Amino acid sequence: MAERYRNEGATSRRRMWKALAVAIVSAVALGLFGSRFYQTVQEPHWSALSRAQADALERLNLSRVDSVERFVGDQPYSIVFGADADGEDVAVWMWGEEGLHIERQSDGLSRDEVKALALKERPGMQLLRIAPGKLGETYVWEVFSSVREQGGTRKYYDYYAFRDGAKVETYRLALERD
Repeated sequence: MAERYRNEGATSRRRMWKALAVAIVSAVALGLFGSRFYQTVQEPHWSALSRAQADALERLNLSRVDSVERFVGDQPYSIVFGADADGEDVAVWMWGEEGLHIERQSDGLSRDEVKALALKERPGMQLLRIAPGKLGETYVWEVFSSVREQGGTRKYYDYYAFRDGAKVETYRLALERD
């Protein structure tokens, strides 16, 4: 009887270790697959950012690049923030093979100034993203936000002119019901 009890206990422990090994192998495989999937999906985006940075450094003789962002409007844009050869902070919109527009950052609003404008307009909003872009022929700051309203949540895309912060456009999305 005692021997049978020991055998059952040993069998139970072996099953537990096998199940644990299967769970660990499955978790590692899932992690590797997930990581590879994420890299594959993000690679075009990362490549575009790297190309934009290299292109800005080469074509514009920038002394430094602080950040590069992507914006998709009527076409994809890469916006490079950095400093020119004279050390002046600039924002550069690039698109296609030859499309290029340069603004001194001091001639426009900063991200924080646009944030303050947006919060003044809709005090209860939750800011989801502030990004530079181009709407029509106007260089803009895009403010993507979420606002709690009666019956649900509504998301907004507000566009403010890069130079003076004038309101250009607002796109109001459908109400997401609770």
